[in-house]
Amino acid sequence: MKYFVEILVVISSLILLVFGLKAMFMPRTMLDFFDMDPRGVFGMNNIRGNLGGMLIACSLIMMIGLFTQNNTWFFASILLIGVLLVGRIISFIVDGWAPAALSALIIEVLIIVVLIMRTKVNLE
Repeated sequence: MKYFVEILVVISSLILLVFGLKAMFMPRTMLDFFDMDPRGVFGMNNIRGNLGGMLIACSLIMMIGLFTQNNTWFFASILLIGVLLVGRIISFIVDGWAPAALSALIIEVLIIVVLIMRTKVNLE
């Protein structure tokens, strides 16, 4: 069971890493995907720095947790992704329903579930 859950953590981490690297190094390819319209250099800077950096950081935190076998790293990633999820839910309530955002919400929930499962798996 432990190895299955760890494989799910690796897959989750790779998903975040790919999106993060694309946002950081190929932000224009992500504009349509994220339905973003950045204004000027500062807008592109935010996509690279805020979005790309956060996704890469979440991915690396998850991988550090796997390599160190320390659950604290998984809790840190759960916190980061959980706050993103809360922001998405607030946006649904305040800004309205966005069907395209449903897939991101599902992925975020699944990653949180996988990470919670990983913290519960026997480490021996």
